[in-house]
Amino acid sequence: MINALIYSPGFDGHRQLYVFVLSQILHELGYFVHIAGNRRQEVSNSFYINELENWPDVDIIDTSTYPEGGLGITHDQFLELQDRLKVDLTILPEADHHLELLMSQWPGKRNRLRGRAYGIFLRPFYYYRKLGFIDSLRYLKHLPGRWKKDDRLFHDLFLDKLSLLDGAIYLDENYVRHHMQRIWIPDMFQQYADGVIQKTDSGQRHWIPILDQFMISNSDRFVFLYFGTAQSRRGYDIIMNLAEKSDGCFIHCGLRNGKERFDYDTEKLRQSLGRKGALLETNQFIEDPLCVEAFFKAATHLILPYRDFYGSSGVMLQALSYGIPVLSPNRGIIGHRIEKYGLGLTYDDKDPEDFYVRFDLFRNQAPQSYQEKIESYMSYQTSSNLARSLREILEGNTVSIEMPNQ
Repeated sequence: MINALIYSPGFDGHRQLYVFVLSQILHELGYFVHIAGNRRQEVSNSFYINELENWPDVDIIDTSTYPEGGLGITHDQFLELQDRLKVDLTILPEADHHLELLMSQWPGKRNRLRGRAYGIFLRPFYYYRKLGFIDSLRYLKHLPGRWKKDDRLFHDLFLDKLSLLDGAIYLDENYVRHHMQRIWIPDMFQQYADGVIQKTDSGQRHWIPILDQFMISNSDRFVFLYFGTAQSRRGYDIIMNLAEKSDGCFIHCGLRNGKERFDYDTEKLRQSLGRKGALLETNQFIEDPLCVEAFFKAATHLILPYRDFYGSSGVMLQALSYGIPVLSPNRGIIGHRIEKYGLGLTYDDKDPEDFYVRFDLFRNQAPQSYQEKIESYMSYQTSSNLARSLREILEGNTVSIEMPNQ
């Protein structure tokens, strides 16, 4: 049997989901799948890893003994791992963390990774961070000490010149459109996983009548939905503050986060919204499909006030799959998608006033006015397209499937 290695030191959040989907595709292609990850890392939910442990042709290897739990694995350690497992194919589901490892293949053929190697890059953020004159000088000053892990240098020069991977895969269609040797795949990992195995939890469905009653009690209020664990970078406190200031209601489907620091006083905001009966928080990781759908459909518009973020958003794509338009900063792939494909509105996050102006415009637009453009874009972002593209890539085809409005 041919052997594949999925090297993912982290199993938290989206990483576990990616590992599960890749394992399923590799299993269908006849591979024995070795998954290497840090088993000592605390994760909020280990549903998919628990499932994979029961698969007959899957082996899970602990990377906690390597430097930084596996993130800092050395070149020699990685080659030893590949040789021990007799690896024919290696996938790095978050290759952004392993630039230095990939660079260590140079110089010399003896340093090459064993078999074919593919990397999925989630954060080519440098592409959206345009350097001014002063920033360019700072960048050049520090480059000699960090050139082996510099993303700009890696993606724009070394990746191709040194042939560091057999395939470089990205979720960002805008980036791939301007870098034609790259491969685009749809960001539909959750939807594909749901088609393989439903995380049904009928015990969570007690939230549906609670949500229904909350919506009746707040029928005259605009719904502000936050989906997922409370995080500053995802604008949890910004949405809560906007809900309180505009006399809306705030729904949080997910876990609170006592360790996180926010710009706004979330406890005061929580109390203020609670006194008005305008606060609903599950403080629970919600994964039952009917529950997830009910919470998303409670909102007519979705606001994603991410802070300094340039990557893709699974929450945005989930909302779009329900026909819900999105308001977000005009930066990165999220801003690009919204503006290019007409999926909602964007605002200048460097101008606080623009946020409120654009929000007022957004909330007064009928979501149906975006329906046709959302459906057109989402016809490319499908789980079947993801499965087809991954199969073709792993079978040796390095040409992207058709991208949105190509």
